[in-house]
Amino acid sequence: MLHRTSLRHVHLFTALVPVNSVKAPRLISGEQLETAKKAVVEAEPLLGKAPLGAAFDLMADLSNFHKQRELDRVLEECITFYRSELYKPPVTDPFQRLQLHEAIMAAGFYQRSAKKSFLKGESTRFVLNHYNFDLRRDNSITRTVHKTLQEGRTSTTESDKLLGDLLLLERRLFGRMRFAPTAGRQWFVLGLPLEDIKTEADVHRVLNIPVVKQHGNFETKEEDLGKLWKKIIVFPNTEPTSSFYEDGGIETQVAEKDLRLECRIQKPAPPLEFWDRVKDTLLRYWVIWFSLWIMFFMVDEEIITVVALIFLKWRQTQILEEEAEKTGGKVYIASASGRSRDSL
Repeated sequence: MLHRTSLRHVHLFTALVPVNSVKAPRLISGEQLETAKKAVVEAEPLLGKAPLGAAFDLMADLSNFHKQRELDRVLEECITFYRSELYKPPVTDPFQRLQLHEAIMAAGFYQRSAKKSFLKGESTRFVLNHYNFDLRRDNSITRTVHKTLQEGRTSTTESDKLLGDLLLLERRLFGRMRFAPTAGRQWFVLGLPLEDIKTEADVHRVLNIPVVKQHGNFETKEEDLGKLWKKIIVFPNTEPTSSFYEDGGIETQVAEKDLRLECRIQKPAPPLEFWDRVKDTLLRYWVIWFSLWIMFFMVDEEIITVVALIFLKWRQTQILEEEAEKTGGKVYIASASGRSRDSL
């Protein structure tokens, strides 16, 4: 990240576009122009040799049509060059890709601000649309951020730099509206949807990441919902300066509940008092005893039934043998071996 002062970090987009609204004939000048040109030089190893520095020289004075047309041509050349870089297979570094996206947003912003043929607010819409529809689809960036924020993952210097730059960029573009739904989904930060943050442990794990603490500007509140439940609310704080979203005059109705993350959490059960513990223990032992008694009763019934059947069969055989002895007949008893038993 760039250094505007020895104490304040500035990401590339803010260095290139220090204000949210500009007008011709002078889009940028003075110290802001020098900061932007210095940022272009510092970022050149990642951005490549596009003539963005020359474009800033032209922005200082657009007093005639020829200068405006030349600026439009140079900025279009920059945008085309940066887009072509994003499609090159070797360009896989997430931070480099983020820098290219920021440069495209800056060039597109100035290109639309310099031309009177564009509608009011078109430059702001270009920036926000590029972030929402191009940057959010960059899998190299989103995968890296998602892995950084996952449980059990250890962040690196490179991932922290990427996440910090994204947080600063989102604060500049959306301000307190960062959690507003985009294409039907809400995002904590690019790459991490709010639906993935479900538990109190998830909330604290994400918010306690050092780079999120430093650059996130989030606030957390807790609401008591009774004896058993509580609610954790996380929302972006209001920024000291207006965001692109707020200054762009984009009229969208967003409910306040859609601007925050709410997690309903069950409280841990309070410890039982002494007599409650005694009653709980007695109840458990009574249930165990009753279960054993029922099992014994069921087994006892089965044993009685089997013994009764054996006795009845033996008694019936005795009666048949007595009758056969009196009449001189025979008694046949079926057996598994197929042999018969004769009684005289």
